[in-house]
Amino acid sequence: MKKSLFIAAILLAACSQDYTGTSVQMTVELDTTYTTIGSPISYLITVQLPQDKIVKFPEWVLEDPLEIRSSEFSTSGLEYIGRYEIVFWDTGKVVIPGVAITILNMDSSFAYDMTADTMFMEVVSITEQDPSFKQSDGGIMPIKDPVPVRIPLPWQTIILSILLLGILIAIGLIWKKRLKADVFYEERPEYLKEPDIIALEKLDNLDQSGLLEKGEIKEFYAQLSLILREYTENSLYIRTLEMTTEEIRENRPAFPYTDDQIASYFKILSGADMAKYAKHIAALDQCSQDMVSSRNIVKETIPYWKFDSIS
Repeated sequence: MKKSLFIAAILLAACSQDYTGTSVQMTVELDTTYTTIGSPISYLITVQLPQDKIVKFPEWVLEDPLEIRSSEFSTSGLEYIGRYEIVFWDTGKVVIPGVAITILNMDSSFAYDMTADTMFMEVVSITEQDPSFKQSDGGIMPIKDPVPVRIPLPWQTIILSILLLGILIAIGLIWKKRLKADVFYEERPEYLKEPDIIALEKLDNLDQSGLLEKGEIKEFYAQLSLILREYTENSLYIRTLEMTTEEIRENRPAFPYTDDQIASYFKILSGADMAKYAKHIAALDQCSQDMVSSRNIVKETIPYWKFDSIS
């Protein structure tokens, strides 16, 4: 007896289990069953799905005399809601075919299709005042009150126009207040001594300073580089005292020197940079050779700036 009661209890519990969590339910609603030509109605479809399924609403295309005016889709938990706005363009009993939806698995693979039931709609003409088909002897339906029309403002165009106007005003103000730069051309300075004479005297003083005998190679090249840069600036009016060796090299076209002269010029400046910044110690023979090359550069480049020296 107890065994029979236990089996019966198991069967009742099994029969009372809810299987709605594994099934798909689809309901379709219309907001009305009567309408007039050109008046839209709402076609609402609600689909309840289990957690392992998703729904894909179709691009519903209807043939005359039906027209899909708009569509909107949303979700709420496990419910998928599709709203279609349908317009009718003929009178009488019109058939609304069932919409077909596609059920997909969670990986978006196809599961199966479902089609809603066909529905019917009574469509009356605009001359019938009552949608319940009570005739009014051909009377025209009451004229509806006018609906105010809101003209959308082109906010994006307005904002961009204001910004453009502000930029133009700012440019105008800056243009009026800008400082006009006065350009002054340097006149050729008058020297008590010519640049070549000054450079050669300084080279003689450097040669007799005894820096090489003391092993002060860095100081020797620092003064040698300064003498050559000063000579170039005073003779050609190129700001070599304010330029690095690399900047001087980039402005090679501004120098009227020959290729051999400019190569010797850059060699001395590069050697001076190595001694000053890379702590390179050049041999005494190299220092003496650079001294001779510096004198030659000064003497050979005099015709490029002292025109009265050309005979």
